[in-house]
Amino acid sequence: MDFRVLGALEVWTGCGRVLLPGARRQRLLAALLLAPNSVVPLSRLVETTWDDEPPATAVKQLRNSVSALRDCLGDTGQGLIRTEEPGYRICVGAERLDSLRFAAGVADSRRHAAEGRLDRATQAIRSALGLWRGPALDGLGTAALTRSAARWDEQRLGALELCARWRTELGEHHEVVDELAALVHDHPLREGLHAQLMTALDHCGRRADALQVFHRLRTSLAEELGVGPGADVRRLHEQILRGESRPRRDDGARPFGAVPAPRKPFAVASPVPRQLPQTIRDFTGRADHLDALDALLPTAGGQAVVISALDGSGGVGKTTLAVHWAHRVQDRFPDGTLHTNLRGYGPGRPASPDEVLDDFLVALGVHPAAVPAAGTGARSGLFRTLAAGRRMLIVLDNANSAEQVRPLLPGAPGCMVLVTSRDSLTGLVVTEAAHRLTLDVLSPAEALSLVVGIIGPTRAQAEPAAVEDLIRLCARLPLALRIAAGRAAAYEQVSVADIVTELAEEDSRLDALSWGQDPYAAVRNVLQWSYEQLTASQAQLFRRLGLHPGPDISTPAAAALAHRPPRETRQLLKSLADAHLIEPSAHDRYRFHDLLRAYADELAGAQDTEDERRHALDAVLTWYTHTAHTADRRLYPTCTRLVTHPAEPAHPHPVADRDHAWAWFTAERANLVAALHHAVDRAMDRYALHLVDALGFLVLMGGWEERIDTATAGLRAARRSGRTEHEANVLLARGEALAHLRHADAEPDLARACALAQDVGNIHIQIAARTELGQLLRRQTRFTEALHHFGEVRVLSPGFDTGRWEAVAEGNIAQLHADLGNHRQAVDHGTRSALLRHRIGDADGEACALSAIARGWQGIGDHDTAIIHCRRAIALGRASLGSHDETLAWPLAVLATSLHHLGRRSEAIACWQEAAAIYTDRGLDADAAAMHHHIRTADHPLTGPYPADGTADRSLIR
Repeated sequence: MDFRVLGALEVWTGCGRVLLPGARRQRLLAALLLAPNSVVPLSRLVETTWDDEPPATAVKQLRNSVSALRDCLGDTGQGLIRTEEPGYRICVGAERLDSLRFAAGVADSRRHAAEGRLDRATQAIRSALGLWRGPALDGLGTAALTRSAARWDEQRLGALELCARWRTELGEHHEVVDELAALVHDHPLREGLHAQLMTALDHCGRRADALQVFHRLRTSLAEELGVGPGADVRRLHEQILRGESRPRRDDGARPFGAVPAPRKPFAVASPVPRQLPQTIRDFTGRADHLDALDALLPTAGGQAVVISALDGSGGVGKTTLAVHWAHRVQDRFPDGTLHTNLRGYGPGRPASPDEVLDDFLVALGVHPAAVPAAGTGARSGLFRTLAAGRRMLIVLDNANSAEQVRPLLPGAPGCMVLVTSRDSLTGLVVTEAAHRLTLDVLSPAEALSLVVGIIGPTRAQAEPAAVEDLIRLCARLPLALRIAAGRAAAYEQVSVADIVTELAEEDSRLDALSWGQDPYAAVRNVLQWSYEQLTASQAQLFRRLGLHPGPDISTPAAAALAHRPPRETRQLLKSLADAHLIEPSAHDRYRFHDLLRAYADELAGAQDTEDERRHALDAVLTWYTHTAHTADRRLYPTCTRLVTHPAEPAHPHPVADRDHAWAWFTAERANLVAALHHAVDRAMDRYALHLVDALGFLVLMGGWEERIDTATAGLRAARRSGRTEHEANVLLARGEALAHLRHADAEPDLARACALAQDVGNIHIQIAARTELGQLLRRQTRFTEALHHFGEVRVLSPGFDTGRWEAVAEGNIAQLHADLGNHRQAVDHGTRSALLRHRIGDADGEACALSAIARGWQGIGDHDTAIIHCRRAIALGRASLGSHDETLAWPLAVLATSLHHLGRRSEAIACWQEAAAIYTDRGLDADAAAMHHHIRTADHPLTGPYPADGTADRSLIR
């Protein structure tokens, strides 16, 4: 079976021509024949088969077309068209495809010419040209096929030029003039054909006609392209003007475009290629990456090509680093440095491997007409042949996939390949053993050095705060820093503070990070080129992530935001991370820098409707509130909540136990705080109130200031809601935190919460608010008022909830009696509290109750019994997940007092030291100072039990 592509697509067997019904099947076969014996990816076949936007079922239709094509060609055993990942391969012999026969004929002709046998060279190339029946793949017409067919048409024109040159040298100049004139008419801008016609006319003695050909070429180039003829044609024109004798084959002169005998097959003498672009003068930092690249330099005895894949987000400086390093080390590669921009991300279409291989082969001495036309496999094979035995550095910049890179890799050791990409190029790492280096934004010191280098030390010293702000607002992204600092450096009247003011406007920050008309000098453009590579699902998720209020996001939260199952979302997040549009921050968690966040948010505003954005926010806030309440119940199973049944998300997140809840709250702490503020700012009050009710974990973690801030924000939502119990609940949360930090505003908040709760009959908030008020008054030694509130709690709490509030009341009354010297009563109330705590499984509360009992025994003078209770409390406290100031530091301090009374000074000091460390860690400086005072005065006898301003039983909102 013979295949013909040099003209209309045809298939022939011994019985005649095979009819191929359907344009889609013809295009599919053409796409396979354009890359014979090579795997053609499905993505390329889809692009080739559908000229417009392919349908959603394109791949399925393509597979059906392959089956139908096999039937038409009698390929029942699938030996002709083979299925190979990631697409299909057509296996065809060199004699069965006219394009392969043409390429072989041109190669044979060049070999004969190099050996001086022009007559045989001419016969071979004319025979090859005789295979052409018209334009390649005439009539099929998709844009992708047209581009590929144009390469074959270019090969044909090159062969026609060679044929005309050799026939002219053989004395057939009269015969070729008419043929060349017709070709020049059809290709008025092709300089090579004009040069051959000028030479032939000159050989015929038609000097004036030869000069007229040059003038027509010069006019056409000026009118169409705005350029003049190239150096070779101008030189030929000058020779004809001077009337210099026409060269003979044996006089040693080289006719226009002639090729000397090659050193290697089809190669011409050429200088050692040094193709690196200019490096920048103010390269900054990246010492670790430079060292890592240096360590990869191939050794003399290396057994394989060294490949390094340098990846990172757009604008992070991959190209700058690669070019800078390559300039440093290219003297280690005596056979040359090849460089190409693969245009994987940027304006225009990406460079194909064929385009790059053409350039590389020419750089290595292959004449353009001798570049194999038989597809990527032939070009890649010749490139590997020429690279074998050489020591070259190859820089492949701006790749978009491993597929784009693989055909450009040499096969023998000695060479080193440095690839840069926004994609992680995992395929190269896995299959080609590439060394992966990931580039992040600059360190603060590197960013400062870069900015100072651009604006100068004098201006940097004059505006240090503005420089710091500029670096922060540019997210330490090198491109952004260069643009922002460059604008300040370019205009003396513009201060760094002026640039910072522009950058501080979130809605226009990306506008401020562009300069002039250069598309590469605009952060938005650079980010857009990455975004344009995404699938529709990936792009939607990226936009949704811009709506997320927190600093990072988990896979389940992202799934809620995108309205997708977590499993599907996990794969989409990984693909965004591979594209460096987000980056992993921990297992199953991701983040992106502020400029990418701003870009994602901008895209969401431009491409998604207001309803879509609101629906996405509703979904993720529902997920956070529901999961926070679930985790809160795991942490505090005995507590009563105002909000008991928040809405359930589409994919609820399981929280198995207390440890899991603590881990989840730890990971999501900043996101929950940000979500609450986000909800309040957008008047999404229901979510804000739900979150306030579930942020009690902040107390366990010592986040008292965060508790105050979130409650203050939540108070706006509560008052807008018109729900008195919600206002009381928020005031209670804030008052508790203010009281813990000894703020004067605590008492008004707690009193107001108590009054509001009493107005609406909310027993839970009344109990909690009176308990906090009692503790606050006790610390102020207003014992009578404190006892009144504790007594009210004791009256309200029996039978309410799980019995926990009754235990709290007994524990607080025990503390108050210890303060008043009623030590037996302190022991009695403390014992009742401990029993109630133990019965409901409240280990933290039990530790507090045991400490209260210990204080009572200290007052009685039975320090041994006090120590027993303290050690039981400490054991429970060490197992606690949080609130160690209550469950651990306080019993340690009480224990130290008894130990000191018994003369065990060193043990007492050790306890005080551990308690002081805990208080310091929790930001409780007054309590820490009290511990240090005891340590300093340990040589003196204590005047009484542990003082009354120690930590009280404060597990209230929990």
